[in-house]
Amino acid sequence: MCSSDLRDPTMASEMSSVSANLRMALINDFKDFYRSPGIAGLEDIDRIYTQDVEFHDPVHTVNGRLALKNYLRGQYQSARGMSFTYQDEQISDHTATITWVMRFSHGRLNKGKPIDVKGMTLIHFTDRVYYHEDFYDLGAMLYRHIPVLGSLVRFINRRLAA
Repeated sequence: MCSSDLRDPTMASEMSSVSANLRMALINDFKDFYRSPGIAGLEDIDRIYTQDVEFHDPVHTVNGRLALKNYLRGQYQSARGMSFTYQDEQISDHTATITWVMRFSHGRLNKGKPIDVKGMTLIHFTDRVYYHEDFYDLGAMLYRHIPVLGSLVRFINRRLAA
């Protein structure tokens, strides 16, 4: 492409819309990957993430696609019925934030009943995601549902609210 093509508004508009289409395709693939996650779906990880992806959540930091795949496999093996419902998203050229509610069950938490946790994901991407950070309340996910510790967390929360 020569530099005069970049000054053509029609050409610039077409390039922008292709870029926007690719960006939206990646975001939709990302959300589909997590919507109802499972071990079988982990094979699609190569389409979503770069090989050197950096992943953070309140509990772990993971570097590399293979390490992320292994981390997710462990999460999916311990939780049952995990799913994400997406609420809102803000997308720019190379960054997106997506708010969600995660629902899951775990035999040792909340007597095996489903737990809902609100959270947000921040991703940075080019053609694939190279940075992924999840933000959520670890107390809502874990601490409040552990016997004895849950009672203590609820007591502290009541005292702070008073």
